[in-house]
This record gives sequence, C-alpha cells and structure tokens, in this order.
Amino acid sequence: MFKKRTQAESFGIFSIPLGVFVLALAIRVAYIFQIETSPLFAHPPVDGLTYVEHAQDLAAGNWLGQGREAFWQPPLYPYVLGLLYAFSPDLFFYAVRFFQALCGALLCVLTWSIGRQLFNAAVGTAAACAAALYGPLIFFDGEILPATMGTFLNMAGLALLLRALRRPSFLRFAGAGLVFGLAVLTVATVLSFALGAAIYICYAIRKQNRSLLEQLRLPSAFLLGLLVAIAPVTLRNYAIGGDAVLISANAGINFYLGNNPEYQHTVNIRPGWEWYELLDQAKVEAQAERLVQQSDFYMDKAREYIVAQPVDYLVLLAQKTHLFWQGDEIGRNQDLYFWRRYTAILSATMWKWGIAFPFGLIGPLALVGLALAIRHRAFSLPLLFVVLYSLSVIAFFITARYRLPVIPLLLVYAAYGGYCAVNVLRQRRFSAAAAIAAGVIFCMVFANVGLAPMNMEGDAAVHYNLGNAYAKEGELERAQAAFERAVHFDSAYWQAWYNLASVQAAQGQAGAAIPTFQRVLRVYPQKVMVWISLARAHRQLGENDRALKAYETALHRNPSAFNFYGSYSELIDLYLQQDQAPKAEQVLEIASKYHPAEAQRLRGLYEKGALPRNKAVERQLPFLYIPERQ
Repeated sequence: MFKKRTQAESFGIFSIPLGVFVLALAIRVAYIFQIETSPLFAHPPVDGLTYVEHAQDLAAGNWLGQGREAFWQPPLYPYVLGLLYAFSPDLFFYAVRFFQALCGALLCVLTWSIGRQLFNAAVGTAAACAAALYGPLIFFDGEILPATMGTFLNMAGLALLLRALRRPSFLRFAGAGLVFGLAVLTVATVLSFALGAAIYICYAIRKQNRSLLEQLRLPSAFLLGLLVAIAPVTLRNYAIGGDAVLISANAGINFYLGNNPEYQHTVNIRPGWEWYELLDQAKVEAQAERLVQQSDFYMDKAREYIVAQPVDYLVLLAQKTHLFWQGDEIGRNQDLYFWRRYTAILSATMWKWGIAFPFGLIGPLALVGLALAIRHRAFSLPLLFVVLYSLSVIAFFITARYRLPVIPLLLVYAAYGGYCAVNVLRQRRFSAAAAIAAGVIFCMVFANVGLAPMNMEGDAAVHYNLGNAYAKEGELERAQAAFERAVHFDSAYWQAWYNLASVQAAQGQAGAAIPTFQRVLRVYPQKVMVWISLARAHRQLGENDRALKAYETALHRNPSAFNFYGSYSELIDLYLQQDQAPKAEQVLEIASKYHPAEAQRLRGLYEKGALPRNKAVERQLPFLYIPERQ
C-alpha cells in the first residue's frame, strides 16, 4: 500500500518549484520593463525582424504561407508569434516577451525536476536557482528569437521522456516524441538528439527485460510522436513551397558558414549586402535561384572543403569545441554585453572581469560534474543530450544563442559537481576534494583563456541596428549619430554609410549626403537604390541635370528595380520638366516590359498629367536599407 502524503509533505515538495517559478518570473518581468527603453525593443534587427514580418503575414491570414518557398527557418516560433500578433497587435512586443518570460520561469521548474530525478533535491534546487539567475537565459527571454521556446520544449520533452522510461507506456513515449518534434520545429539542431534518443529507448527498454514486442513498440511510439509533429511541415514545404525539405532550407548555408577555409570571415558576415554577396555565389556559379538549391550548393561546398582539407577541418573542429566551452557569450548580429547598458539585471548576471561570468564558471563546474556523473552512474539520457546537442552545434558554428538549449542541463551537472565537492569535504576526503578542485581550475583556465574584453561601447553592427531603429521612430538626429558611430567602428561598413547619407538627405542635408552616396557607389556601383537616392539628393538641391544622370544610370543597370511609386514616375517627371517627351515615352516602354501591371496605371496618369511627385524630395526618408534574415 502507498502511504498518502500529508498536506505539509505536499506543500514541502511543491514549495521549492513554486518559489523558483515566482523568483524566475519576477526577474524576467522586471528585465522586460528595464529593456523597454531600448529602441530595439519594438524594432528588433535581422532575424528578429524576419520573425516579426513572418508573424504579421501569418496573422493577416496567410497561415499556409501561400506564395512562399520552403520555410527558410524552423517555422514553429513564427507561427506562435503570428497567434500572439493576431490576438494582441498593439501590445505584441510585450506579449511575446511575457510569453517567453513564462516559458523561462517554467524552464527553471523543469531544471529543478530533472536535477531532482537525476541526482537529488539539493542538486535540483541549486540548478533551478542558478537557471533563474542565469544572465544569458534572462537575455534571450527578452529577445524576439526562438532560443527560449526551443530550450523550454527541449527540457519539457526530456522530462516527459524520463517519466516514460520510469513508467513505460505507448502514450507517454508518443507524447515525449511529439514535444521533441515541436522542439525540432523551433531549433532544428535538436533533431540529432531526437534520433539518438530513439536508440537509447531501445537500449533502456531492453535493459528492463521487456518483451521483444515492447522493445519495438515503445521506441516506435516515440518516433511516431516525432513524425506527427514534423510531417505537416514537410508536406507543406512540398505542396506549397514546391521543394522536398524536411523542416527548413537554411541548413546548407549555415553548415557552410561554419565549415570552410575562411571560418572567421564567414561567421562574421553581416546581414544585408555582405550576406547577399555570399548568396549570389550560388546564383552565379550554379544558377541556384531557389532557397533549397542554394542550400544544396553550400552544403556541397562545405563537404568539398572537408574532403580536400581534412587536417585543416579537424583543427577547425578543435577551435569550435574550445569556443563552445569558452565562457564568452558570442553574439549573432549583436553584442550581448552591450545590452548591459540598459539593465541592472543583466549587468549583475553577465560580465567579464578576469573570467566570463556566468558560463566561464558554470562550464568548468559542469564538465567536472559530467565526469563525476559518468564515473559514479550509468550513462543517462540527459548526458546523451549534452553530448549530441553539443556536437550538433560544433558541427555548424558557435554562438550564445545556439548554445542556450544545453545550458539548463549543464547547470544540473554543475550543481552536481558542486554537491560532490561539498560532500567529499564533509567526509574529510581531502585528496578527492583536491582532485575536483584541480579539475575545476584546469577547466576554468580552458574556458577563460583568450577572452576578448567586455565591449560596453558596442560595435559597428550594434550602432547600425540602433540607427535603423531610431530612423523608424522618426528620431533622425539620433539615427544619424548612431550611423556615424557605426562607420567610426568600421569604415568599410558600406550599408551603414548609405543609411547615414539617407538620414542626412531626409533632414535636408543633401550637400553632406551626396559625397557619401558617391563614396558608396565607388565600392557598390551596381546598387540601384544608391543611384536613386543620389538622384533624389541632387533634386533636393535643384540639380536636375545631375539627378537625371543618376536616374538614367540606375535604369540602365537594373530596370526591374524601378517601380511605379518611385523611380519611373520621378524620371518621367524630370524628362517632362525638361521638355523631353520622347525620352519619357521610352521610359514608359521600359516600364511596360518590366512592370506591365504598374505601367498601365502609370501611362494613364502620364496622359492625364497627374504623375505622383517624389515625396523623398520633401525631406522624407529615401530608401533606408534595413537588412532582414541571415
């Protein structure tokens, strides 16, 4: 007979996770209100912008993604954002972050549960409290990125799988598989563990001396749950996107970024012009226009490098392994440490002074804890997750965002390492304590050697993103200052130079903008938008002959880049002002060829003498360049 828990015992069991949940949620909500002062709060850059625009498209009713190719990124996160946007468009940026704060708080409870199951209540409690206060976890809870949701789903799936292994049933394994399938649709790199988990289930069920039927049925249930989650996305990619893509089409390019002879260059390619220059290689060399074709092209290039230069590749893998276990929080498109300027919470929980806190301490403790766990206990499912997920990230490239899903388990193993150290000291086993201390010190040196200094000033990318955000808010003076900082940090950041000139022109400073546009064109003469912006700046100064020359150059370089609301009507208007009607007719013919639907309306307005005037001439922002995905 099972003894019923008393009310006091039940309260004792649940008081710790409840306390952890409240602490974690309170910290995250406070963090949200601290970072709302940043202009990037409502104007996320790069991937965040892509997710927001995808969410808006979904919320507008295009839930199947009609007219799109295969998903570029794992789709679950933008669909969740789409639902949030549909229900709360006005408070969207708060709704997303409060949702992620809730996921982050629940993640801390799951960390407690898994630590308690693997080791004991003390380890679980220490790991959960560390998760509640862990700076990078707090940071990503406030970002419009899938890192938090993916980490939460991974831990939820792992908790369900551990429960299923203790009390096996078809439904429990299917449920765990379903949750891991959702995790894969959020962060695709977890697929390696999901497949490894199926093999582990076979091993664990066989070890329990269950029948052959059970040994086949239960792992199949897990795989079935996985399939139920992933299959609709694969079918959608084929039926609507037109490509046989399992989840998303960015695997090839991401694999190439992390596996080529110029790793340091490719992983630091900035979104925008530099990024599209890279993608253009596939278009030029392999005529790869579709996303899946580009992915295949870059996957092949990475494989060619691995086969042709195996020694160099092994050295690169060793370097990436060190980066994975190094304390530094490597940003992707923005520096994490710069955000400490906006929040006291992040300032206290993420810093670099001697060591990179927190991972420069947690990582070494976790490595020692992992070693002790392997020595004292059988190989476990969470340990398998740490190994397989870490390898999957190292196989691509290292950033704090991609390392995040393994952090809760590393906190568990770090807590276990600390627990073992305290335990041997209590037992007066000083040689064992010295061995643990030596291991931690060695790993701390490994994790903190070669750290870059903490950069509180930001870099070119940070200030470029700030400039774009200020410009969207209409704060053009602050936008100009941010773009000036961006080009100060990197004088070859040409799209920052371009946006600087655009903001200057929008403030009526055409005289200052024109030399900057010309400077950009010396490097990027093929950029039609720069020629058009140069033409508009000349028009501000009344230099119509020079404006005409710039428009004509742009039209000659790429007629398809012209459009009804801007360039065609502006060029025709200038020709008419100079009594050059035949040339205006020629422009109409070009418009008819490249934009037949727009050209018909344009001709109607032309014949009525009602062409739209260029509003950019009246100091409105011309062609601000804001890159999206990478």
